[in-house]
Amino acid sequence: MFSKDSSNCDENPTNVRNVCGKRYLYAPKDQDGNRNWDVDDQIGDLEALLGQLWPDLATGYVNLGDESIRKAVSLFIAVMHLRHIDNLHKVEEIHAQLVAFYEPGPLKTDAAPVVGSFEIDGRTCQMDTSDWHKYKNADKDDHHRSFVSFIRSEAGSMAKHLLDKRWSIVVSEIDTFITTDKPVVVSHPTRERFGYGTPGSIISFPLSPTRLLVLDDLHAEAVNQYYSLISQNAGAFNLMLWQGASRFFVTGRQLEEVLTEICALEERAK
Repeated sequence: MFSKDSSNCDENPTNVRNVCGKRYLYAPKDQDGNRNWDVDDQIGDLEALLGQLWPDLATGYVNLGDESIRKAVSLFIAVMHLRHIDNLHKVEEIHAQLVAFYEPGPLKTDAAPVVGSFEIDGRTCQMDTSDWHKYKNADKDDHHRSFVSFIRSEAGSMAKHLLDKRWSIVVSEIDTFITTDKPVVVSHPTRERFGYGTPGSIISFPLSPTRLLVLDDLHAEAVNQYYSLISQNAGAFNLMLWQGASRFFVTGRQLEEVLTEICALEERAK
């Protein structure tokens, strides 16, 4: 394991379970203080389903055009992307930003902000501020429930976007690819601001040390292909995965070897 935090210098081998677990992350407390396990159970069911398929994905050559495989993997990647704890922190940050933005402005007699509507992509949306005080005073449990609700509401939409991509897998004959605490990487070759639904976005996901799944919009190219890794490109793929990480990467290779490849690529880029 190699951390992005320079103060964390522990690079000793460790079990992934020791660094990738957090209790109750998908089981928020309801209004009565009881934990709601619905989404946690659904994630467990999804992981069990993919567990049956994973050995073939990780080491074999499955048919990437198989609709059932694509649907299962798309949903799994979507949930993996949305379930990351960074998104819980984003819920908290957005809440703080909205309260800070509206509080100093004009207020109604009930102290709710004077906002009739707002515009998104040319579409006018009416704003109901009747529950502003409840929103303003949201606590950590409220944020936690919003985060889990976000996973449930957005996973299907993201999975549909992934199904429309061109799928391919980069294959290495030896253990090459790292994984990270945030393995679903969304990138774009030309835009600074983008999302998984932005045309041209590329989604990369390491299936194993020898398989890297890539979803792109190059529909003029052959679909559902397996490509042999060009050895000098190993550093480029791992650099991309490293840049997408939030806290650390994990590898079964010698750490110095992986870092040398990544640093050499950065030097060439200069």
